[in-house]
Amino acid sequence: MQSFLPLLALALAAFTSAAPAPAASSGCNSANPFLNRVQYANSRYASLLETTVASFTTKGDKLNAARVRTVQKTSTFIWIDDFAAIDDLKGHFDEAVRAQKKLGYGQKLIVPLVVYNLPDRDCSAKSSAGELVLAEGGEAKYRQFVDKVVATMKPYLSKLDFAVVVEPDSLGNSVTNLSVPKCAGAKDAYTRGVAYTVSKLGKFANVALYIDAAHSNWLGWPGNLEPTAKLMAEVVSMANGNVTNPANPAKIRGFATNVSNYNGYNSTTPDPIYGPGPDNPNWSELKYAKALTPFLEAEGLPAHFIIDQGRSGQQNIRAQGGHWCNIADSGFGIRPTTDTGDCSVDSVVWVKPGGESDGTSDDTAVRYDENCRNPDSFIPSPEAGAWHNDFVEMLVKNANPALPPTWK
Repeated sequence: MQSFLPLLALALAAFTSAAPAPAASSGCNSANPFLNRVQYANSRYASLLETTVASFTTKGDKLNAARVRTVQKTSTFIWIDDFAAIDDLKGHFDEAVRAQKKLGYGQKLIVPLVVYNLPDRDCSAKSSAGELVLAEGGEAKYRQFVDKVVATMKPYLSKLDFAVVVEPDSLGNSVTNLSVPKCAGAKDAYTRGVAYTVSKLGKFANVALYIDAAHSNWLGWPGNLEPTAKLMAEVVSMANGNVTNPANPAKIRGFATNVSNYNGYNSTTPDPIYGPGPDNPNWSELKYAKALTPFLEAEGLPAHFIIDQGRSGQQNIRAQGGHWCNIADSGFGIRPTTDTGDCSVDSVVWVKPGGESDGTSDDTAVRYDENCRNPDSFIPSPEAGAWHNDFVEMLVKNANPALPPTWK
């Protein structure tokens, strides 16, 4: 398997709206779980992209077809978003073991996962509602879900390293959206659920957990920073039986930001949603991570981050309003790398597999969300998670930095 760890300084230089990268992060903490690891690129995503390769080829666009082949070899996270997805894990893990055996001496693989199945999931959005419902025993079923994930991973813990993002769009809703009745009703279950996942997965030395911390345009506003850190501390404390002792077995590595979103890593110009001021001083993901750090450290939490840039290649192009659903004119962003230019950021990653829809633009659908039919959304778009080939073609064409081709 090929390693895709380009220098971020070079990548950022290609951004029209990006600042020069700080000094390379070669002197950072050697405990970074991504450091000197090849991030696993799964074959399921690669096979979906064959449709895109064929589409460009049919149009005579050999260059972009070759760029898609590069995306096929780039790591994206495996989403465990329902019970059925657990059944696919063994195939991924077996493939990862085979890939690791092909690596050179001393090289290791890291398998990136997302645990994403809380009851009443994504309480402030309709498009990505999940299979578990609080009123139907969802909390007990979620614990069963986590137990099954752990049981499936256990035989591979001696063979592979793992990085796990825990429950995107959960705790962020508990910070800002309690005026939404569904979010208010789910808050305690979210806290207990994330804590349960940390208590089960956080005890393994080679499983690096990153609790989702939303993104700069959500929790990056100054008034949200301290409440966010305190909520994260409550979750970790609960995972450790409410005993704040660093010797406790349950642990996290840090936090994930911008999962499935479109914000830039280190832009020099804020997106229009932030206002002409801008109103929010933490208008890039790096600014947000740096602003959140002292509040996390005050709570005794590790201030390490992974930042999703899978669809952040095009910036400052979106309409006002902070919409997030299948944003038109977006592109693939900085490819996965540990050369982040800042020691607090373990890796730039692609958590969201580009081409999987955020939600449907069909206003008659049960899971329709009005955010998916805004002036800045790509229309038409299918249901959340469904393959969206027109969208992924756009991501390839708009990639920034431009994707290098992989010729057969």
